[in-house]
Amino acid sequence: MTAALFSGGIPRILVADDDEVIRMLLIQFLEGEGYEVQGAANGREAMDMASAATFDLIILDIAMPDYDGYTICENIRASLENPPPVLMVTALEDEESVDRSFKAGAVDYIRKPIQWSVLKNRIRYILGASLARHELEQLSRNYEMILDAAANGICGVDEDRRISFINPAALTMLGYERDEVIGRRCDTIFKLSMPGTDDFNVNACPFLVPGNFQPASIHHDEIRMVRHDGSSFLADYRATPILRDGRIKGGVIVFQDITERHAAAEIIRYMANHDSLTSLRNRNYFHRRLPQAISLAKRYGRMLCLLFIDLDRFKPVNDTYGHAVGDLVLKEVARRLTSMLRSSDSVCRLGGDEFVILLESSNSVEGARNVAQKAIDLLSEPIEAGKHVCYIGASIGISIYPLDCEDAETMLRHADIAMYRAKEKGRNRFELYAEDRSELPTTGG
Repeated sequence: MTAALFSGGIPRILVADDDEVIRMLLIQFLEGEGYEVQGAANGREAMDMASAATFDLIILDIAMPDYDGYTICENIRASLENPPPVLMVTALEDEESVDRSFKAGAVDYIRKPIQWSVLKNRIRYILGASLARHELEQLSRNYEMILDAAANGICGVDEDRRISFINPAALTMLGYERDEVIGRRCDTIFKLSMPGTDDFNVNACPFLVPGNFQPASIHHDEIRMVRHDGSSFLADYRATPILRDGRIKGGVIVFQDITERHAAAEIIRYMANHDSLTSLRNRNYFHRRLPQAISLAKRYGRMLCLLFIDLDRFKPVNDTYGHAVGDLVLKEVARRLTSMLRSSDSVCRLGGDEFVILLESSNSVEGARNVAQKAIDLLSEPIEAGKHVCYIGASIGISIYPLDCEDAETMLRHADIAMYRAKEKGRNRFELYAEDRSELPTTGG
């Protein structure tokens, strides 16, 4: 039964007593209980045996001629990395002897003459407690190894908001050494600011603020954290309270540097909304932006103008000189259109040789006409593309909210129809949509 406590191993006990009769009685009794036992006749022998072999329990007589039990116990506790528990056996009954036993490091004591049933149960209790302690220490070491290997920063905070644990990943991200952090208040290490601000005053563990009895976790998908050197980084941050008996006893902070992830997301967002060739906003962006622009124009009683641009004579450039030259022409078209617009207006490439200009700053039809004519003039100038000089032009259709449309789909269709009419009339010109015109299918230039 006793050996089952040690998952397949038999507990080993060292008995040290200079009285040979007592020593032999102890050895016989303990072997009868299923333990593996060795005996030492004096203190020197006991210390040598404890250093040479591993024992699960040491039973020491206090009064021995060379080294007494107190000295042996102190030596074992000081010299062994994981010393076994020590049980003192003594005929002494004074309070000083009991105090000295525990001060030396003994876990318990038993008086002579020995009551064997008491000894049996004391040993079972001591070995069981020792095994539980070792298992708990091993479990703690295993958890610590897991936390140390974690890529996320992990930090433990006690109820006084002082840092009690921090793993290597957290130290690396924050730029500290461990001894610079342990025991410090968490708000002196974890300085947090919401993105877009420089006010690093976000509380790292608000549930630990005196008077706050709400055990609520906090989570910030994006928050800025300060390193030891004063630089900062973007992090995913969460703090969770540790509860014991319904009371907050500390907290756990887990964070991750998301600078690269954020940059990658920004690149993905950019690519989703921009044309890869010209870097202009693309069709995806335009189809989201146009309804928003109409909604704002409606709210503030403003005019909104849409110019649908189709390049003239672009197909012959591609066919004659190849797509590489055609791409250079499209890039130059994008540059020229961008150069003529105000910051409140935007130009997008819908695809191929089709572009749109969204005028949100124009308050008149005449303003839209002027922009259209300026675009035609710019695009009519020769374009140097590598070793070639290309001559194109542009046909432009104009639709105006609220004069000829009420929604995004109608506005785009009307601008497309007006552009087709401009091509019909000889190209390199612009036309405004008129309701009495029949809708015609769109074609390329």
